[in-house]
Amino acid sequence: MIIKNIHIKLYLFILSFITICISCSNDDEQQNDFRISLDAVNNEVSSGEESFFLLIETNGAWSASVQDDWCMLNKTSGVGNSSVIGTVAPNNTEARSTVITVSSGDQTATVTLKQRAAGESPTFENAGRIEIPELKKGANNLAYSHYTTYNGKKTITYSIEYDCSKKHSRWIAFTFYDDVSKKNTDRTDAWADDPHIPAAYRSYRSDFSGYDRGHLCASADRLYSKAANEQTFYYSNMSPQIGKTFNQSIWQKIEEKVQTWGKETALRDTLYIVKGGTIDNGNIIKYNGNGVAVPEYYFMAILALKNQSYQSIGFWLKHQPYSSSYNISDYVCSIDELEEHTGINFFHNLPPDIEREVETKCEKNKWPGL
Repeated sequence: MIIKNIHIKLYLFILSFITICISCSNDDEQQNDFRISLDAVNNEVSSGEESFFLLIETNGAWSASVQDDWCMLNKTSGVGNSSVIGTVAPNNTEARSTVITVSSGDQTATVTLKQRAAGESPTFENAGRIEIPELKKGANNLAYSHYTTYNGKKTITYSIEYDCSKKHSRWIAFTFYDDVSKKNTDRTDAWADDPHIPAAYRSYRSDFSGYDRGHLCASADRLYSKAANEQTFYYSNMSPQIGKTFNQSIWQKIEEKVQTWGKETALRDTLYIVKGGTIDNGNIIKYNGNGVAVPEYYFMAILALKNQSYQSIGFWLKHQPYSSSYNISDYVCSIDELEEHTGINFFHNLPPDIEREVETKCEKNKWPGL
């Protein structure tokens, strides 16, 4: 969707349905048939150029309006369940808020969007996103996101927490939703240095000698845009992986399965994904080349959001050769188990009650193809 006559860049803030502020003339009908929410944590966005999703669940026609002109919606009417892109102008003064009103039939709901004051932002702007694990921080760690402009919107390619002392990421995080699950380009093989990392802490091609340069955010995860695919070839997104019997076999098969889930609209409105190789707690095979950690284990944490309902699944596997007889479902685990293995707190930006419930369960039968 292209939003006309807007001169600010869209900064997509794709997050989960969360606790919302709703008023409605009939609470029972709203709960069953009509509800709205924002995908911004605590219904709050930063002081800068930003966008968010207004999520509308209804069986009928709806109309929407915003109280203040510094906040705009890309569409103000429709029929049935809808994801509406909202945008906010930069805020150069104190914190402010506005009310978004949606009506459907004889029901009306409101939600309050807050925008932080000028200069009031977290160190890592995307730290509150659902897919971002709890940061380790520390002097050796860098957390940042790579962006491209796609369909006129500033879009996150993936986010990363990188350990300079080990020249390897702690994790890579990204999302699948309708726009970014499309295939508009081919693999670029645009190998390059990550401009966010000081030269002294970068990994280079020679550091992967004896191993594959294994993508964490796979090239095939980002085929909606040539620029986004090129960013998957930064060496910071690579991990030294055993070649034909790991990277090109079981790891690739799990990646392909997750990519099919990313396209499966019956499964997700948004699919949140975290991938990585272990570099904490001594889970390192060795240091290769000029000091690049070779992980002993690899993991994926996946969270699906569909119609305000969540489900999760994890993968945990040892970095070793695998024969052709493996079954990827044998390496499935819950997110709680994955957190015990990795020491990483996944999906901690969910409301606590939802996080506790969703991270405990791992129901294979709800994930197609397992």
